[in-house]
Amino acid sequence: MDFLKYILLICLAPIWLPFVKELWQEFTLAMRGDGGIFKPPPGPIEREKLEAGLAEEEISQVNQELPTFGRPGGDQPRGPLPGGGPQTGIVRRPFTQKARSGFKR
Repeated sequence: MDFLKYILLICLAPIWLPFVKELWQEFTLAMRGDGGIFKPPPGPIEREKLEAGLAEEEISQVNQELPTFGRPGGDQPRGPLPGGGPQTGIVRRPFTQKARSGFKR
């Protein structure tokens, strides 16, 4: 059974290996101010060079607005959705029929 686990791990390597590689690169990038993972902390001259390089570096994260379910148009004030109140997906109709007492005929 252990043999099957290792085969599955090897077969799924194209899926998880790029993720682990990118995670490792991001971690080493974050730790470079402290000298990296296996290196000693940089000296004052090296730190100045590092800070100068960081100031020129472009930000790698991307900020994107999440889609909203309001009315279209970014400059218009957002009002309530038609139908009043939040839409939950469950349609509730008011009970208009009077309840009868006694037996059905």
